[in-house]
Amino acid sequence: MFCGRANQLSSVEHVLPRWARRDFRQPGAATLSAGDTSGSSARQPVAKIHHLKLTLNGQICQECNNGFLSRMENAVRAYLGPMASSAAPTTLDLTAQTALATWAVKTTLLLELAYRQHYPDSRPIEGYQATPQELAWLRAEGRPPPRSFVWLGCWDCQATTPLMYEPSGASLPTRDGFPLAGHLTTFALGFVAFQVFTVDFVAADEHGAAPWNGLIPSTLTSALVRIWPAPGRPIAWPPLAFAANDWNRLVTWDGVLRPSRPSPKL
Repeated sequence: MFCGRANQLSSVEHVLPRWARRDFRQPGAATLSAGDTSGSSARQPVAKIHHLKLTLNGQICQECNNGFLSRMENAVRAYLGPMASSAAPTTLDLTAQTALATWAVKTTLLLELAYRQHYPDSRPIEGYQATPQELAWLRAEGRPPPRSFVWLGCWDCQATTPLMYEPSGASLPTRDGFPLAGHLTTFALGFVAFQVFTVDFVAADEHGAAPWNGLIPSTLTSALVRIWPAPGRPIAWPPLAFAANDWNRLVTWDGVLRPSRPSPKL
């Protein structure tokens, strides 16, 4: 789905890195649950999965999987692993910020596709499905697509909730009235929280879409830092952490945003 070469042999892509299964090893299976309303703590069990093994099957060729996707994973593993599993303090230079932002976009888009593939009837409303343009850009350029934003935060997972995933609609007004749906997806791998905005950038340019307003409210400037577009300076992580019961504050930017999609959570 990244290269468009239908004659290539497909492979199994591990959407969550294998080191995460090792670092977050827990006895028994992990419980996958989905919420009915955005930001809600109430959720219903969907399935049991073994040690965070979430895959996307038959949609990515071996060349892409073993090539640029593998390089993307290896580029962040050394620092993302300790950050996610133990909130290890880390200084991220511009190269690391770009690599982490690209990994976050890729992971956000593949999480949704894997969820659709394995649990197709588990949510009242599905999250954002990546466009071919966004996927092709990731492979060709090795950086987030145009118009993308990525923020980085810290969430207190209490070492018991290895993954949280909450997609939310984020439409853009266009000059000609064309309906253009983007998304602002929040996910946390262990202690590391990401927020990713992407949109079909080709359609956005064609229909004269305004830029998405990504200004963080003043109450969260000490808790969220933008890593894409990169701020032009090294950043220290972790910032002020969101408490375990503050997930909704993170997702809604302290109530400034009104997410329009419900939340699958693990």
